[in-house]
Amino acid sequence: MYLRTLMLSGCIALAGCQSAPTPQFVQSAQTEEARSVAELQAAPVRLPSAVVVDINNSSQHLKYAYIDSPVAVFEIPANRGEYAIEITSHIGDTAFVPRAVIVDKAGEVIETYEKEMFVYTKPRLNLGNRLVLEQDFFPPEGLKSVYLIVYSDKSEVGGYTDVIHPARLDAEGRGNYLPEVKDIQIPNALEGKIEVSIDRISLFSIGRPTTDDMPLKPAQAPAVELVQPETQTYYHTAIKSAVESGSLDKALSLLEEAKALNVEGAQETFIKAVNAR
Repeated sequence: MYLRTLMLSGCIALAGCQSAPTPQFVQSAQTEEARSVAELQAAPVRLPSAVVVDINNSSQHLKYAYIDSPVAVFEIPANRGEYAIEITSHIGDTAFVPRAVIVDKAGEVIETYEKEMFVYTKPRLNLGNRLVLEQDFFPPEGLKSVYLIVYSDKSEVGGYTDVIHPARLDAEGRGNYLPEVKDIQIPNALEGKIEVSIDRISLFSIGRPTTDDMPLKPAQAPAVELVQPETQTYYHTAIKSAVESGSLDKALSLLEEAKALNVEGAQETFIKAVNAR
């Protein structure tokens, strides 16, 4: 049993454990309807990295067992110890409601992720509406790689996925509340943009380290990404507004986000806003 692998053009950018890997866009595989897992083409995902694949009318279609859907297929490592895996379905004019399964080369199921495990996530910074699954994956012993298949179900077509109204999102960012603004219904479809990223859970959760597993030397470590001025302004304003409206929990949550993103002055903004009340 053999799964063909798509060749990636260019290098996949590596990132440290504290920053998300830069996504590598891969052309969607095109093939006739596949009747077995072995007929699929897989995009390799290295550790750590992220790969994005578009699913559309020309994408490979799998009709096998309970799956009858266009699919995105990713080859992920199984000999590097446990790691965190994140599957994202980016919502645009339509929504691809994902399900996923991890199988070995013979098509034997290792893990199954139902649609209920994909959580709707609001837009944030440069990310839009999306359905996201985050799981720790513990590969079985004795395998070099396994295959992640992301698919949907025809029953989703005709349904809708609710996303937050932009006006309410803006109000929440300012610490306000607009109960009269309803969510927007996005029609479901069998096409979309799927992103898969994998990263180490921690350096201490992996077994005996190999050369690839060792921490980067200082000269190899990626530079800290600079925070854009608009991002800093957003967090300063949002923290101040949350404190002024009495939403301290929200202000503290925004403060933690800002710290994680290395936004300068966030702590000072919070303290000044609290003292000014």
